[in-house]
Amino acid sequence: MRPSTLPFLGAAALLLPPAPSPSAAQAPELSIELVGNAGVVLSDGVTALLLDLPYESGAFGYQRYDPARLRPAGEVVAVVTHHHRDHFLPDLFLPRRGWRVIGPPSAVAAVPPDRVAAGDSVAVGAFQVVAVPTPHTADHRSYRIRWRGRVLHVTGDTEDGTALLAGPRVDLLFLTPWLACTLEDAGRAVPAVRAVLYHRNPDGSDRRCGPAELLPQGTRFTLAPAR
Repeated sequence: MRPSTLPFLGAAALLLPPAPSPSAAQAPELSIELVGNAGVVLSDGVTALLLDLPYESGAFGYQRYDPARLRPAGEVVAVVTHHHRDHFLPDLFLPRRGWRVIGPPSAVAAVPPDRVAAGDSVAVGAFQVVAVPTPHTADHRSYRIRWRGRVLHVTGDTEDGTALLAGPRVDLLFLTPWLACTLEDAGRAVPAVRAVLYHRNPDGSDRRCGPAELLPQGTRFTLAPAR
């Protein structure tokens, strides 16, 4: 926001309350797009996180999409849970020269080291991305993502809810139908203010469990910063 210019008002100006800072007056919202499979784009207009993107369209019979339409603005970092090609395909990532990636060793093995953001906790713009080791592949990761006071959790393909249940309740959770059913079968509540099912079968054959939302592929919505 451009600072406003006020005329000189003498001593009366001292009675005016201080103007809000630009960051407080124009705190951005987080834009969220469900691209397909476990692929989600998080963007605040400055930084974009590509969760389990880009993946091979239609791999293993899962959802198709057009990788060429991934054109997020600002700094772009892919955040990958594991190496299966329905979650990440290096051949689609490597030509995007300005992009970096966070992910387990098996997923980023073909990516030049200078394009890998290494570590278990990585700051990217206003995001803090924390890796949470979880069962599935040998080095599968879920992620706890913090953004402007909000907490998001991305489960990936893990079948085990232990790490999710061990943490505090989150603002937004992305989980698979099979993990939602694991929680329901165990009598455990989904620990989130809002939960969204992702990585669903295109034919709608997934067992439906729990209160998580079933949103169409391509859905977009926003999350405001915490107040």
